Formats: sequence, structure tokens, C-alpha cells
Amino acid sequence: MSFSEFKQAAPDVIAKRAATQIAYYHHSNPSNPDGFTFFDKIIVRQELNAAKKNAEKSAEAKQLVELHGVYKDSRGKQQSGDKPILIGGRAVENYCTDILVNDVSPADAYKDALNELHSFHGGSWRDADKDKREIEHKVTARYTADGSAPKKGDDGMHTEFELVCSNALDGLREATAGANRITGQQKLEGKFDDVKLPYLGYADYQGGGVELKTKWDKGAGTDKPAASSLPKEIMWGHLTQIAGYWHMTDVWPTIVYANRLGYRVFKPTLEQLQAGVAAIREACMRRERLLAAASSPEELLRLCDPQWDHMYVWRDLPPAILEQAHKIWRS
Repeated sequence: MSFSEFKQAAPDVIAKRAATQIAYYHHSNPSNPDGFTFFDKIIVRQELNAAKKNAEKSAEAKQLVELHGVYKDSRGKQQSGDKPILIGGRAVENYCTDILVNDVSPADAYKDALNELHSFHGGSWRDADKDKREIEHKVTARYTADGSAPKKGDDGMHTEFELVCSNALDGLREATAGANRITGQQKLEGKFDDVKLPYLGYADYQGGGVELKTKWDKGAGTDKPAASSLPKEIMWGHLTQIAGYWHMTDVWPTIVYANRLGYRVFKPTLEQLQAGVAAIREACMRRERLLAAASSPEELLRLCDPQWDHMYVWRDLPPAILEQAHKIWRS
């Protein structure tokens, strides 16, 4: 079902969202807590999008855009709230896409990916020196061809970034073996039973058939970096992501994990996919019940547990945005 078809089929939901000023129009992978998801989509994104439109006219809007670290990367795409591991993963995916989809030479693809990595701009609230050390770690030759540290007296000849790019490409080639044509990122849209709002996702390759995840060194920028281990099975948040794609496309998904030491390719079982779909449907229905019970964005958020101790969602927000969240939940 397209978004225009959805608006005709469920005008009551659209009208409710407009009347309450709750700008939540679609579901996506429910890997983050409800409270944070609502805060991000309804408060932060709406304010930031409005600020982007008015940045040239309003000093306050320009300040908000700068607060989020919004910039254009080397490919001219606008980014915000960035951190080294995110731009690293994005640059690796673009490297692989250039080679597999766009027929760019490996040398040119790597050059473009490296330029993208160096285009990193963190938000003004971030530790700029720490971010710089992490980027430098990724592009400093310190490893052998298999990703291990060189023996005493030997020099490292390869960078972490180079190795992750190479391993990700090898993993994707294995995952797409036999395909007549490889396609890149694609927007997917669908619906779940008993869920009124549409479900959206952005698949990496093959129309939802192949997903790529990169894993980066722990302690990057310190004197004791260590490779993040590749998972032994599909991580739950990634399983729900690919299960959603499977539900929308009927394409059996594959996921590739890559770090500097190698890669692993996983194809989920039917039971795993069914469990992921059930979890998505449950989360979407729960969120719609919360939406129906709220008369304003603030009331909606206060119906949710913010989970302040969540392992990552609140960690890298601008202090002013985090303060805004505290005021909503704690007033």
C-alpha cells in the first residue's frame, strides 16, 4: 500500500495526527525504545527540518542546524548528528555500491570513500579531539593483510578502513553470488496486519535481499585498540530489520557483517523471520495504542518510559536536545 492509498484508507488516523500535532506518519524497525523513537521523530526531526528550511532567514534556525552538526558530505548529501562509526559504515557501503552497482573501479571507489570519511564533521557538542583520533585510527596503516597486528619489528601495511572495505566487498560478493544484476539502496513500503500506519525501510542491496553491517575497532584512537568481534548469530535489532524487509518483499534476506579481520554471512531461518515479524507487528500495534491515547506530543512521550539508561540512544545527543527531553518527561 502506498502512502497516498493509506491516506485514503485511514483518514481518521491522519486527521488525528494533524489535530494533535503529532507528526508520526509511518513505522520503521522498532529497535529503539518507544519513548526515544517518538521524541526523535515527533520533536527533534520536525524542529530540525523546519530549521533547515529557515536557516538562511533566521539566526535561531541556523544555530539549531549547526547544533546538530548538519553538513554536506563529499557526495553532496546532507548529514547530521554524525559520529565516526556512522560515517565509517556509510563510506564502506558507498565503496561497495560504487563497485558492485555503479561499475566504478576499485581504486576510484576507494578514493571517493576515503574522501567521504575525511569529510566527517561532528556536532559542536562532541569531543572533537577524540573524533579526530578515531578517524585517524581508521586511516593509519597498522595491520597486516589479514587484519592482525604486525609482529615486533614489522610495519603495518594496511589500514582498518581499507580492510573493512575489502572484507565487506568480499562478503557482499558471496551474498549476491549468482545474481544477474546487483541493485543498491532502495526504499521499501508495506503494511502489517492490524496496523494502520504504513511501515517503511531502506534496504541496502537487492531490494531487501542483502544487508551490510560494519564493526569497528574498540578503543580506536588509544594505544590499545581491539577488533570488535563479528557476531556468531544475527543480532536482534538487525533481525527485525531484515524480517521487515522479508515481510514486505517476500525476498529471503541475507546479512553480512564485516570488520578488519574478516566477514560473516548469515541467512535467517523461517522461524527467526517469523519471530522478527511478530515482534514488529506487536511494537507497531503498541505504538498506535499510545498514539490514540495522547492528545499532544508531550502527553504521548509521558506515556512512555524514556529508558534513560539505554545503552546508546541518548548518549550522543546534543546537550540542549537532551535537556529538552528531560524537561518533557520530568515536568
